[in-house]
Amino acid sequence: MKHPNAENHDIKIKFWGTRGSIPTPGKYFIKYGGNTPCVEIRCGETILIFDAGSGMRELGASLIHEFAGAPTEFHIFISHTHWDHIQGFPFFSMAYLPGNKINFYGGNSVSTLEKLIYGQMDKEYFPVSLYELSSQIAFNNITDNPFYINDIKIYFTHQIHPSLSLGFRIEYKGKTIVYATDSEISSDPEIEAITEKNIGNLIRGADVVIADCQYTKEQYESKIGWGHSSIDKVVSMCSKFKVRNLFAFHHDPLRTDEELDIMIMDAAKLAQPPLRVYGAREKTIIYL
Repeated sequence: MKHPNAENHDIKIKFWGTRGSIPTPGKYFIKYGGNTPCVEIRCGETILIFDAGSGMRELGASLIHEFAGAPTEFHIFISHTHWDHIQGFPFFSMAYLPGNKINFYGGNSVSTLEKLIYGQMDKEYFPVSLYELSSQIAFNNITDNPFYINDIKIYFTHQIHPSLSLGFRIEYKGKTIVYATDSEISSDPEIEAITEKNIGNLIRGADVVIADCQYTKEQYESKIGWGHSSIDKVVSMCSKFKVRNLFAFHHDPLRTDEELDIMIMDAAKLAQPPLRVYGAREKTIIYL
Protein backbone atom coordinates (compact mmCIF):
# COMPACT_ATOMS: atom_id res chain seq x y z
CA MET A 1 0.00 0.00 0.00
CA LYS A 2 2.96 2.30 -0.49
CA HIS A 3 1.83 5.66 -1.80
CA PRO A 4 3.75 6.96 -4.85
CA ASN A 5 4.13 10.36 -3.18
CA ALA A 6 5.05 9.08 0.28
CA GLU A 7 7.44 11.96 0.89
CA ASN A 8 4.47 14.34 0.88
CA HIS A 9 2.69 12.56 3.73
CA ASP A 10 3.02 13.37 7.43
CA ILE A 11 2.36 9.89 8.86
CA LYS A 12 3.86 6.50 8.09
CA ILE A 13 2.56 3.27 9.62
CA LYS A 14 4.43 -0.02 9.22
CA PHE A 15 3.46 -3.44 10.55
CA TRP A 16 6.35 -5.48 11.94
CA GLY A 17 4.29 -8.10 13.79
CA THR A 18 0.58 -8.87 13.42
CA ARG A 19 0.12 -12.31 15.02
CA GLY A 20 -1.30 -12.95 18.49
CA SER A 21 -0.23 -15.18 21.36
CA ILE A 22 2.88 -16.85 19.93
CA PRO A 23 5.11 -16.51 16.84
CA THR A 24 4.03 -18.79 14.00
CA PRO A 25 6.75 -19.56 11.45
CA GLY A 26 6.05 -21.72 8.42
CA LYS A 27 4.73 -21.74 4.88
CA TYR A 28 1.09 -21.29 5.93
CA PHE A 29 1.79 -17.94 7.63
CA ILE A 30 3.89 -16.05 5.07
CA LYS A 31 1.38 -13.57 3.63
CA TYR A 32 0.15 -12.04 6.91
CA GLY A 33 3.26 -12.89 8.91
CA GLY A 34 4.03 -14.88 12.02
CA ASN A 35 5.60 -12.31 14.36
CA THR A 36 3.76 -11.06 17.45
CA PRO A 37 2.56 -7.45 17.76
CA CYS A 38 4.78 -4.53 16.85
CA VAL A 39 3.63 -1.48 14.88
CA GLU A 40 5.79 1.52 13.97
CA ILE A 41 4.06 4.88 13.53
CA ARG A 42 6.07 7.90 12.45
CA CYS A 43 4.55 11.32 12.90
CA GLY A 44 6.97 13.61 11.15
CA GLU A 45 10.35 12.82 12.70
CA THR A 46 8.92 11.32 15.90
CA ILE A 47 9.04 7.52 16.10
CA LEU A 48 6.28 5.78 18.04
CA ILE A 49 6.32 1.99 18.51
CA PHE A 50 3.22 0.16 19.66
CA ASP A 51 4.01 -3.06 21.51
CA ALA A 52 7.28 -4.94 21.57
CA GLY A 53 6.42 -8.38 20.26
CA SER A 54 8.78 -10.56 18.24
CA GLY A 55 8.37 -8.25 15.23
CA MET A 56 10.52 -5.72 17.09
CA ARG A 57 13.68 -7.64 16.18
CA GLU A 58 13.28 -6.88 12.47
CA LEU A 59 12.27 -3.30 13.24
CA GLY A 60 15.53 -2.86 15.13
CA ALA A 61 17.56 -4.27 12.25
CA SER A 62 15.88 -1.83 9.86
CA LEU A 63 16.54 1.12 12.17
CA ILE A 64 20.21 0.17 12.56
CA HIS A 65 20.57 0.37 8.80
CA GLU A 66 18.58 3.62 8.54
CA PHE A 67 20.29 5.63 11.28
CA ALA A 68 23.79 4.11 11.03
CA GLY A 69 24.58 4.73 14.69
CA ALA A 70 23.26 8.30 14.91
CA PRO A 71 21.61 8.95 18.32
CA THR A 72 17.86 8.46 18.06
CA GLU A 73 14.87 8.64 20.41
CA PHE A 74 12.02 6.11 20.49
CA HIS A 75 8.66 6.06 22.25
CA ILE A 76 7.42 2.54 23.00
CA PHE A 77 3.79 2.08 24.04
CA ILE A 78 2.98 -1.18 25.80
CA SER A 79 -0.71 -2.05 25.54
CA HIS A 80 -0.16 -4.66 28.25
CA THR A 81 2.66 -6.88 29.42
CA HIS A 82 1.51 -10.30 28.28
CA TRP A 83 4.51 -12.11 26.87
CA ASP A 84 3.61 -11.80 23.18
CA HIS A 85 3.65 -8.00 23.55
CA ILE A 86 7.05 -7.63 25.20
CA GLN A 87 9.11 -10.63 24.08
CA GLY A 88 10.83 -8.77 21.24
CA PHE A 89 12.41 -6.00 23.30
CA PRO A 90 15.50 -7.98 24.40
CA PHE A 91 16.30 -8.35 20.68
CA PHE A 92 15.74 -4.67 19.82
CA SER A 93 19.19 -3.72 18.58
CA MET A 94 18.69 0.03 19.07
CA ALA A 95 18.59 -0.56 22.83
CA TYR A 96 22.24 -1.66 22.75
CA LEU A 97 23.61 1.56 21.27
CA PRO A 98 24.90 4.40 23.47
CA GLY A 99 23.28 7.75 22.75
CA ASN A 100 19.88 6.29 21.95
CA LYS A 101 16.96 7.14 24.24
CA ILE A 102 14.04 4.75 24.75
CA ASN A 103 10.88 5.90 26.50
CA PHE A 104 8.40 3.27 27.66
CA TYR A 105 4.75 4.18 28.26
CA GLY A 106 2.16 1.99 29.94
CA GLY A 107 -0.72 1.86 32.36
CA ASN A 108 1.19 0.16 35.14
CA SER A 109 3.02 2.19 37.74
CA VAL A 110 6.56 3.13 36.71
CA SER A 111 8.07 0.61 39.11
CA THR A 112 5.73 -2.18 37.97
CA LEU A 113 6.31 -1.58 34.26
CA GLU A 114 10.07 -1.49 34.80
CA LYS A 115 9.91 -4.65 36.90
CA LEU A 116 7.95 -6.55 34.25
CA ILE A 117 10.24 -5.51 31.38
CA TYR A 118 13.26 -6.29 33.54
CA GLY A 119 11.85 -9.67 34.57
CA GLN A 120 12.06 -11.25 31.14
CA MET A 121 15.70 -10.14 30.92
CA ASP A 122 16.67 -11.74 34.21
CA LYS A 123 19.94 -13.69 33.87
CA GLU A 124 18.02 -16.96 34.21
CA TYR A 125 16.16 -16.15 30.97
CA PHE A 126 18.40 -13.87 28.92
CA PRO A 127 22.16 -13.19 28.89
CA VAL A 128 21.89 -9.37 29.03
CA SER A 129 19.98 -7.62 31.80
CA LEU A 130 17.92 -4.46 31.31
CA TYR A 131 20.45 -2.43 33.28
CA GLU A 132 23.34 -3.56 31.09
CA LEU A 133 21.87 -1.97 27.96
CA SER A 134 23.85 0.98 26.61
CA SER A 135 20.89 3.15 25.66
CA GLN A 136 19.12 5.49 28.07
CA ILE A 137 15.82 3.94 29.15
CA ALA A 138 12.95 5.70 30.92
CA PHE A 139 9.60 4.34 32.13
CA ASN A 140 6.45 6.45 32.17
CA ASN A 141 3.09 5.72 33.77
CA ILE A 142 0.36 7.32 31.66
CA THR A 143 -2.02 9.44 33.75
CA ASP A 144 -2.93 12.55 31.72
CA ASN A 145 -5.58 11.98 29.08
CA PRO A 146 -4.80 13.26 26.53
CA PHE A 147 -1.05 13.71 26.75
CA TYR A 148 1.47 15.00 24.23
CA ILE A 149 4.71 13.86 22.69
CA ASN A 150 6.05 16.85 20.81
CA ASP A 151 3.06 17.99 18.70
CA ILE A 152 1.31 14.60 18.75
CA LYS A 153 -1.85 14.31 20.84
CA ILE A 154 -2.47 10.87 22.34
CA TYR A 155 -5.57 9.57 24.13
CA PHE A 156 -5.88 6.22 25.86
CA THR A 157 -8.64 4.04 27.25
CA HIS A 158 -8.88 0.84 29.26
CA GLN A 159 -9.99 -2.28 27.43
CA ILE A 160 -11.56 -5.56 28.49
CA HIS A 161 -8.76 -8.11 28.63
CA PRO A 162 -7.25 -10.30 31.38
CA SER A 163 -4.90 -7.96 33.25
CA LEU A 164 -4.55 -4.30 32.24
CA SER A 165 -4.81 -3.44 28.53
CA LEU A 166 -4.78 0.01 26.95
CA GLY A 167 -5.98 1.27 23.58
CA PHE A 168 -4.45 4.42 22.07
CA ARG A 169 -5.68 7.19 19.77
CA ILE A 170 -3.01 9.22 17.97
CA GLU A 171 -3.90 12.60 16.45
CA TYR A 172 -1.40 14.43 14.25
CA LYS A 173 -1.91 17.14 11.61
CA GLY A 174 -5.58 16.37 11.15
CA LYS A 175 -5.18 12.59 10.88
CA THR A 176 -6.16 9.95 13.45
CA ILE A 177 -4.81 6.44 14.03
CA VAL A 178 -6.08 4.04 16.70
CA TYR A 179 -4.19 1.06 18.08
CA ALA A 180 -6.61 -1.14 20.03
CA THR A 181 -5.42 -4.71 20.32
CA ASP A 182 -6.25 -7.31 22.99
CA SER A 183 -9.69 -5.90 23.56
CA GLU A 184 -12.91 -7.88 23.90
CA ILE A 185 -16.14 -6.49 22.54
CA SER A 186 -18.35 -8.69 24.70
CA SER A 187 -21.75 -10.11 23.78
CA ASP A 188 -22.88 -9.41 27.35
CA PRO A 189 -25.21 -6.37 27.07
CA GLU A 190 -23.94 -4.65 30.23
CA ILE A 191 -20.27 -5.12 29.38
CA GLU A 192 -20.88 -4.29 25.74
CA ALA A 193 -22.33 -0.91 26.70
CA ILE A 194 -19.20 -0.04 28.70
CA THR A 195 -16.93 -1.22 25.90
CA GLU A 196 -18.86 0.69 23.26
CA LYS A 197 -18.49 3.91 25.25
CA ASN A 198 -14.74 3.46 25.75
CA ILE A 199 -13.83 2.06 22.34
CA GLY A 200 -16.41 4.13 20.49
CA ASN A 201 -14.93 7.37 21.79
CA LEU A 202 -11.46 6.10 20.91
CA ILE A 203 -12.19 5.16 17.29
CA ARG A 204 -14.77 7.81 16.34
CA GLY A 205 -14.00 9.18 12.86
CA ALA A 206 -10.53 7.62 12.75
CA ASP A 207 -8.65 7.35 9.48
CA VAL A 208 -7.04 4.06 10.49
CA VAL A 209 -7.99 1.61 13.24
CA ILE A 210 -5.69 -1.31 14.05
CA ALA A 211 -7.86 -3.61 16.13
CA ASP A 212 -7.97 -7.04 17.69
CA CYS A 213 -10.05 -9.26 15.38
CA GLN A 214 -8.78 -12.65 16.48
CA TYR A 215 -11.99 -14.68 16.12
CA THR A 216 -14.75 -15.35 13.68
CA LYS A 217 -18.32 -14.95 14.93
CA GLU A 218 -18.66 -18.72 15.36
CA GLN A 219 -15.35 -19.13 17.20
CA TYR A 220 -16.06 -16.31 19.64
CA GLU A 221 -18.97 -18.21 21.21
CA SER A 222 -16.51 -20.64 22.81
CA LYS A 223 -13.96 -17.90 23.64
CA ILE A 224 -16.09 -15.51 25.67
CA GLY A 225 -14.02 -13.94 28.44
CA TRP A 226 -10.68 -14.65 26.78
CA GLY A 227 -10.13 -10.95 26.09
CA HIS A 228 -10.30 -10.93 22.27
CA SER A 229 -12.95 -9.88 19.75
CA SER A 230 -14.76 -11.39 16.80
CA ILE A 231 -14.19 -9.55 13.55
CA ASP A 232 -17.90 -9.03 12.88
CA LYS A 233 -18.30 -7.13 16.17
CA VAL A 234 -15.32 -4.92 15.36
CA VAL A 235 -16.58 -4.20 11.85
CA SER A 236 -20.00 -3.30 13.25
CA MET A 237 -18.52 -0.87 15.79
CA CYS A 238 -16.17 0.70 13.25
CA SER A 239 -19.09 1.17 10.86
CA LYS A 240 -21.16 2.79 13.59
CA PHE A 241 -18.42 5.26 14.50
CA LYS A 242 -17.52 6.15 10.90
CA VAL A 243 -14.02 4.69 10.80
CA ARG A 244 -12.48 4.89 7.34
CA ASN A 245 -10.04 1.95 7.36
CA LEU A 246 -9.94 -1.08 9.66
CA PHE A 247 -6.86 -3.30 9.78
CA ALA A 248 -7.75 -6.60 11.45
CA PHE A 249 -4.90 -7.45 13.80
CA HIS A 250 -3.68 -9.98 16.39
CA HIS A 251 -4.34 -12.90 14.07
CA ASP A 252 -5.03 -16.25 15.70
CA PRO A 253 -1.81 -18.33 15.71
CA LEU A 254 -3.68 -21.27 14.15
CA ARG A 255 -5.24 -19.27 11.30
CA THR A 256 -3.49 -19.79 7.97
CA ASP A 257 -3.09 -17.22 5.20
CA GLU A 258 -5.84 -18.89 3.19
CA GLU A 259 -8.22 -18.85 6.16
CA LEU A 260 -7.40 -15.21 6.87
CA ASP A 261 -8.13 -14.29 3.25
CA ILE A 262 -11.62 -15.77 3.61
CA MET A 263 -12.17 -14.18 7.02
CA ILE A 264 -11.23 -10.70 5.76
CA MET A 265 -13.28 -11.07 2.58
CA ASP A 266 -16.38 -12.07 4.56
CA ALA A 267 -15.87 -9.23 7.05
CA ALA A 268 -15.49 -6.66 4.27
CA LYS A 269 -19.02 -7.52 3.09
CA LEU A 270 -20.36 -6.38 6.49
CA ALA A 271 -18.72 -2.95 6.38
CA GLN A 272 -20.85 0.17 5.98
CA PRO A 273 -19.43 3.20 4.09
CA PRO A 274 -16.97 4.79 4.50
CA LEU A 275 -15.38 1.75 6.16
CA ARG A 276 -12.96 -0.50 4.30
CA VAL A 277 -11.58 -3.68 5.87
CA TYR A 278 -8.07 -5.12 5.45
CA GLY A 279 -6.00 -7.78 7.12
CA ALA A 280 -2.85 -6.38 8.75
CA ARG A 281 0.20 -7.86 7.02
CA GLU A 282 3.82 -7.69 8.11
CA LYS A 283 5.87 -5.10 6.20
CA THR A 284 2.77 -3.34 4.88
CA ILE A 285 3.26 0.44 4.85
CA ILE A 286 0.43 2.99 5.11
CA TYR A 287 0.93 6.68 4.42
CA LEU A 288 -1.47 9.37 5.60
